[in-house]
Order: sequence, then C-alpha cells, then structure tokens
Amino acid sequence: MPSPRTSQRLARGAAALLILLAGAEIGRRVADLPSLPALVDLQFDLTPRSQSYKVFDANPIARSSHPQALPVALRPLEINVPWKKNGQLSMADFLKTTATHAFVVVQDGSVVYERYIDGFDANSRFTSFSVAKSFVSALTGVALMQGKIKSLDEPIGHYLKSDELAPAYAGITIGQLLDMRSGIDVDERYAGSLTSPVVRMFVSTDLHSFLARRHGLRFAPGERFEYRSVDTLVLSRVLARATGMPLSDYAQQALWEPLGMEQDASWSVDSRKHGVEKAFCCLNTTAREFARLGLLYLNQGRIGERQVVSNAWSNEPRRPDNRSDILEYHDGWWIPPGNAQDQDFSAIGVFGQYIYVNPATRTVIVKLSDYGAEQDEVLTTLAMRRISHYLAGRD
Repeated sequence: MPSPRTSQRLARGAAALLILLAGAEIGRRVADLPSLPALVDLQFDLTPRSQSYKVFDANPIARSSHPQALPVALRPLEINVPWKKNGQLSMADFLKTTATHAFVVVQDGSVVYERYIDGFDANSRFTSFSVAKSFVSALTGVALMQGKIKSLDEPIGHYLKSDELAPAYAGITIGQLLDMRSGIDVDERYAGSLTSPVVRMFVSTDLHSFLARRHGLRFAPGERFEYRSVDTLVLSRVLARATGMPLSDYAQQALWEPLGMEQDASWSVDSRKHGVEKAFCCLNTTAREFARLGLLYLNQGRIGERQVVSNAWSNEPRRPDNRSDILEYHDGWWIPPGNAQDQDFSAIGVFGQYIYVNPATRTVIVKLSDYGAEQDEVLTTLAMRRISHYLAGRD
C-alpha cells in the first residue's frame, strides 16, 4: 500500500495530467482540430493512409440505381516496366516496390488485369487523396454543360459571400481554380505536421472557418501555376452554391448515377456538424469505381448514349503537349512527359493513387497504394504507359 506522501504525489500527478488533457481538448476545439485519438492516429499512421477515410466523418454517395458491371476478359501481364537508372522491374516487383494494394487495368471497356494485395479485394474501399481533384474537375464540366455555371471566366465572388471569402479572392475565376493559378496563400508543403497550412486544412473540423480566415495572395491570380489543394476546396464551394446541393449529392447525381456505379461510396467531411467535403482529397470508393471516371474521359464524355460531360471537356486533358521531363497540370489532371503520341493523362494522389488514361491504346489503369509522399510519380506514369502499349500490341 503506498504511503500518504506517495498517494498525494500520485493524486497531484493525475490532477496535472487531467488539467493538461483538458487544456489540450480546449485548444483542439478552438483550433478546429479533430479528436485527440484521431490526431494521434493521423500523426503516427496508426491507420494506413489509403484507409484514412476510417478516421473522418463522411457524406454517403449511393450506388447507381442501375448498376452496370464492367465486363471481364483477363489476360496475363508478364512484362517488365521501365524504372530507375534505366533499369526495369517485373510486374510483381513494380507492384511490391510501390506498395500497391490494388491494380486494375481496363482496356476497350473490359477488365483485362486485376490484382489485389495485402488482404484487399474488389470490394475494398480506398481513399483517393488528390485523385478527388479530377472528380471535382469532371463535376465542374457537368455543371458547365448543365448551365449551372456560365463560364470558366466567371469570378468566384459571384457565388461565394463576403463572409465566406476574403475580398482579395473575389476576382479569382473558376478556370484559375481549376488550373491551380489562383494565388491563394495556403502552402502545400506537408512537412511540419500541424504547422503546415495544408495539413491543418486536411484535419480541420470547420473548413468554412478555415477558408474565411485566409486573406493572403502569393501572386496575382492567373500569373502562374502553383499547385494548391485549397484551390479545389474553393472550387467545390462554388459548385455547391451553383448546384444548390452538397458536393457529395451532386457527385451522386452527376456521376455515380449515370456511370452505373456498383458500389456505395463516401466523401470525407470536416465534421458531422458542418458536413463540408474535403474536396481536395478523400473521395472513398473501390478500384473499379475509380476506373469509371477514366472510362468517361476515354469515351469522350459519354456513357452509352448519354453525354454526361461534353466532348470538348473530356478532351481537354489530351490537348497539352508536354515536352518537359516533369509532370504538367491542366484542368485537374496531370500530363506525363512525352505525351504527344498517346495523349495520355492521369489523376494522381499523394501516396500513390492513380487513374491513368491512355486514349491511343484505349486503356485505363487504376493503382491504389501506400507509397511515399509524391514519390516516383513520373516513373509510375511511364510504367503504366508501357503496360498500355504491351496490351495494345504496340510493344
């Protein structure tokens, strides 16, 4: 049995700990941060990043009322792909090296290769990370075709109120948000955990307040490209106002329903209280469902006889001619080097999420992973180009 003095010390220590925890909880609420267990989980990756949707609240997205199964015509894929230092990797080593969980190849509308690793399967749901930006781009195209927004040249001040957006941002156009040319000052660097503005945005429980507190511009809108997730968040708020519904509801109506999605999905939100989608990331669905966005663009905006998004819009990512040795960005999609012949493009999410589209070979490839942040993205897109060539007999 402890002595009275020891008991007093234990009591004082427990009281101090409770005060510390109480202070942390108050600070957390003031700072619009998630619960302490959620913060610990995110900080130390207790939940794999590809499964981080399990940490956040989410808005549901119902599967289509007329789900359409993708045809399956599996083929062997025993090739090597180009990799570092002019080397090559076998398919098995490529998937292992890049920490792949799901890899689905669709060619000419049929699933021709499908591989799941680490206990995942065709029904496993994954977090999109920035692949979501390409979905927001598609939704922008649908809204434009439906007349819900009039032009990409419209200033966003036409849609968002002064208490939602700093006056300095009112003249930014929808097109500048789409191409990451807004100049809104929310740094994209991930280092520093909660001191990083983009990380604070990622974990915020009140994205409306987060945006309302932003005032600075790094450069004049339209001056140059600078990748900023906040641009997609602001664009999503414009879409919500223009369509009169939450982004997730519009995604169900404009994409999930006509694309014949077979699975329910979700879009992570800041909190149950506010319900603002983390539009810059965090669309959660299966590998095959991610592939359907690529198929929409591959088929020039059509699903069967229905024009879901305009032909011109779906062809936009094919237009740029990337003669550099780095990825370029256009209309919510990444353009790999040397794309002139294939006109290929890709949605890319941090930690290795991809929807790669190759119009020349009629191929869509989905890769979902837990790889390093922004790691080997050019190499990965070139490896997928090689796979698409092989399957199309252009090896």
